[in-house]
Amino acid sequence: MRMAKSLHLFISLFLLLLYVSLQVQSHSFDDCSLLLDFKNNISTNKSASSDPRSYPKLASWTHNTSEGKSYCCSWDGVECSDKTTGHVVVLDLSSSFLYGPINSTTTLFSLIHLRTLNLADNNFRSSQIPSAIGRLSQLANLNLSFSGFIGHVPKDISQLTQLVSLDLTGNSLLKFQGSVFRNLVQNSTQSLRELFLSRVNIDSQVPDILANSSSLRSLSLGDCGLHGKFPTSIFHLPNLQLLHLQDNSDLTGYLPTFHGNSQLKSLALAGTNFLGKVPPSIGNLIHLEQLDLYNCSFLGPLPRSVGNLTQLIKLDLDYNNMVGQIPSSVTNLTHLTYLSLKKNDFTGIFPCLESLSNLTYLCIRGNNFDRWKLPDWLGKLNKLIVLSLIDVNLYGEIPSSIFNLTKLEELNLLSNQIEGPFPPFLSTMTKLIILELANNQLTGPIPPFPRTMTKLRILDLANNQLTGPIPSSLSDLKNLEIVQLRNNNISGTVEADIFLSLKKLKVLSLGRNKITLSAISNHTIDTLPKFTALEFKDCNLRVFPDFLRSQVQLEILYLDNNRIDGLIPEWMGNVGKETLQVLTLSQNSLMGFEHHSLVVPWIALELLDLSYNKLHGSIPMPPPTTRIFQVSNNKLTGEIPRAICDLKSLQFLDLSFNNINGPINRCLEKLIDSLLVLNLRGNTLQGTIPNIFMAGSNLVMIDLSENMLKGQLPRSLENCTSLQILDLGNNHMKGMFPFWLGALPELQVLILRSNNFHGAIRIPSKSNPMFRKLRIIDLSHNSFSGDLPNQYFAEWLAMKETDSNAKYMEAISIESGSYTCSMKFINKGVSTEYEKIINSFIAIDLSSNKFEGKISETIKSLIGLRSLNLSNNELSGAIPSSMKNLTLLESLDLSGNKLSGKIPQKFTQLNFLEFLNLSYNNLDGPIPQGGQFNTFSNISYMGNFALCGDPLSKKCGNSETSRSMTVSLNKDIESDFPSGIDWVVILFGVASGLVIGLLFGNDMAKRFYEWMLRRFMKRE
Repeated sequence: MRMAKSLHLFISLFLLLLYVSLQVQSHSFDDCSLLLDFKNNISTNKSASSDPRSYPKLASWTHNTSEGKSYCCSWDGVECSDKTTGHVVVLDLSSSFLYGPINSTTTLFSLIHLRTLNLADNNFRSSQIPSAIGRLSQLANLNLSFSGFIGHVPKDISQLTQLVSLDLTGNSLLKFQGSVFRNLVQNSTQSLRELFLSRVNIDSQVPDILANSSSLRSLSLGDCGLHGKFPTSIFHLPNLQLLHLQDNSDLTGYLPTFHGNSQLKSLALAGTNFLGKVPPSIGNLIHLEQLDLYNCSFLGPLPRSVGNLTQLIKLDLDYNNMVGQIPSSVTNLTHLTYLSLKKNDFTGIFPCLESLSNLTYLCIRGNNFDRWKLPDWLGKLNKLIVLSLIDVNLYGEIPSSIFNLTKLEELNLLSNQIEGPFPPFLSTMTKLIILELANNQLTGPIPPFPRTMTKLRILDLANNQLTGPIPSSLSDLKNLEIVQLRNNNISGTVEADIFLSLKKLKVLSLGRNKITLSAISNHTIDTLPKFTALEFKDCNLRVFPDFLRSQVQLEILYLDNNRIDGLIPEWMGNVGKETLQVLTLSQNSLMGFEHHSLVVPWIALELLDLSYNKLHGSIPMPPPTTRIFQVSNNKLTGEIPRAICDLKSLQFLDLSFNNINGPINRCLEKLIDSLLVLNLRGNTLQGTIPNIFMAGSNLVMIDLSENMLKGQLPRSLENCTSLQILDLGNNHMKGMFPFWLGALPELQVLILRSNNFHGAIRIPSKSNPMFRKLRIIDLSHNSFSGDLPNQYFAEWLAMKETDSNAKYMEAISIESGSYTCSMKFINKGVSTEYEKIINSFIAIDLSSNKFEGKISETIKSLIGLRSLNLSNNELSGAIPSSMKNLTLLESLDLSGNKLSGKIPQKFTQLNFLEFLNLSYNNLDGPIPQGGQFNTFSNISYMGNFALCGDPLSKKCGNSETSRSMTVSLNKDIESDFPSGIDWVVILFGVASGLVIGLLFGNDMAKRFYEWMLRRFMKRE
């Protein structure tokens, strides 16, 4: 009986084990079949993966013939559950060269027991994520990053309620609708730990519900098109270790107060619009290893508490508005390997960073530190690979301690005041790839380059004071790609072969030295480097260098200010024929093109400068790609060709100072959308200015001066809302003052000199300020009348500024060039050509008109004025003493008016006054003494017969007696002197008197002469 029971139990157990075994084999066989079916319906392409660790995992997926069935749990990328179930639970096919479309019918989505699915770094050839993904309800980990998915993320993904990790990074054509994103987060709130969606297009606000994901450890939403205010509560998630929001430019917010229990290790907000101050509580993030606030809008100081972040490895604060001194507590950050503070406004003393011995990258470019020398402690940071100290107010010589930086690959000290000889330490820096010392004050010769510098690719020594010849050892640096030596004092004859032996050389700049470049080469075309940019300005070239013949890839060529004459050879048309973008040949003696065509041969040209040559004939036509076209100061004739109007990309058009005639072509209206500068100055253009300035104009400068234009200003000019400079001087324009130009918001320079404008200058009734940015106005030599435009003096807001920067006005266009604005203006009594207009120059010239009345007290508010000319009008009354407020005034001309009274004594406070002309007025009394008044000659005061004191020969007596006698004399003369027909009797008497005078001596004649002279000068 027992045996029967035992046998029964044994058979039962055997059958149970057999059933389980069959079930395991059955399930395993089903999943394996599904995988084999997937393999048979997907392609592989070995060029489809970018990961060097990639390999074709599907190659291992074969039948196991020894067992007579497909057993897949040992295949690459496949893991099964324990033997009680035998299901495939992990499928990792990342970097497996998978290629081609994938859809919901694939058997992959029938593996319903999958817990992990990784298809990252494949190329599913612009497929959408199949909606069948929702069937994998057990998924905890889903990685589809960098796999070429496009379209909308299916809403079915929100059914994956057990998700722990989701990674869709790098599918830039994938769109995650806000509602689907919100539902996914809501349905997996309790489980979600990692969410990587960088470069997926979400284009919505960050849902507040993310703040409920208490398990979340990593949140990466970089470059997702997020906008609006970021929920501050997300910063306080208790388990959050990584928060990356970089490159969402419309995402804004503030850093919160951080608590001591924060687990954050990596915080990246680069390229967002986070703003405000970095809070002192940042020091509570004691686990932080990466802090990236690059290119945000943070302001204020860097708090001292940053020194508490002792685990920090990377600190990037570039391109913010941070100020103040860098706290000395940064020396506590001994784990730092990357420190970048570029382009802020940090000031004060730069701290000693000797303790940061792990630094490999140090960049503090573009701050305003106190003037300092390169410190010796830099040499102790011997792990440095990159050292960038551009524009940080350094001076003095480079210390020898830099010798120790033997791992340095990039040394960048541009734009400082570093002086002394070229550093001799280069022989120790055998790993240097980039050496940039441009824009300093280095002196002396360039020493021979050691042959150990074999890795050097970029050498930039431009804009120093280096002397002597270029060392021939430069030709040993065979990996050089960029050499810039322009703007030094390098001298001697330079053999082109020094550079032509460097086969990798792409960019060569030698201009503005004292060299003579030999244009002859001993190299064959096959051995010459393929240049992309050549700059040979002022290199004493007499001919086009012969080696240019082989340069078919050239993009930029500068040959300005040489001595090349004659015609541009025909072979030059093949130099970069399809690639050349910038060609400048100005300031030579060129006469035209050898091929006698009016069409320029370079089809990709963007900038063409042929100015200051001897070109004659018609205007040569550049290709349609041209943006900057300058042929000024030549001998070109004829009318403006209609073909110019087809240059739809044209931004700068300068045809000034030629012999171009005819009208301004109305077809220029086609260029109004693109044109920034229109300069037709100094020609013989006739007719009226066409009404072509329609809405949408981007014009910054219009110069039509020194022509023969007539008529009235076209009202369409009021559409030029970007206009900064309008110069119409020396034409035959007429009409009333164009007050409507005052509405142009950017207008800074208005010149209407020497035209036929007339009438009173009146201000319209309106609410907004007029000419609010005007800095220079010249209305001289017209027929304006009435009172001075005193009301406008109150409107010219920019003239009330004293802190104008010293930059030049430029209409900047493209990387290949910019256009410097110029003008002619009478300053300090001399007609001056301003090749560059500095922003700090503020001037008014209303001379040679018919203005009358008094100089208003309102002029005292224009405290930024440097030049004021009101001469040759009919102004009367006293000179306002309040003009002493114009403390920046350098030139004052009030001559040729009817001003009376004394010269204000407080004018001696005008410490910058260099030119003064008060001649031919009715001024009286003593000339002020002291200050700048001690530098003026009597020419400044001539024609004012009641003035006295130095520098005049007439000395001052008792001022009251002198004044009363002058008034009495003038009164007697005015009341007793005859007029009208009485002159006949007087002339008869004069004749008689002369006879008597001859008889009775010279005394009476002398008195009469003095009386006549006084009267004549008074009437004048």
